[in-house]
Amino acid sequence: MKITNESEYEQASERADELWSAKKGTPEENELQELLKAIKAYEDDFIKMLRNSDDVL
Repeated sequence: MKITNESEYEQASERADELWSAKKGTPEENELQELLKAIKAYEDDFIKMLRNSDDVL
């Protein structure tokens, strides 16, 4: 799963909130883990972009 824009990020965050109390070993817990990985990757990419734009200025 890859998040490519703000809308997808918001949807993924909302879904993660819904799944936050998923029981271990369930499909919902697996979905939550994948969402959290994708959210973190998107946030990391966003931070890199911000840092790079600061370097340009």
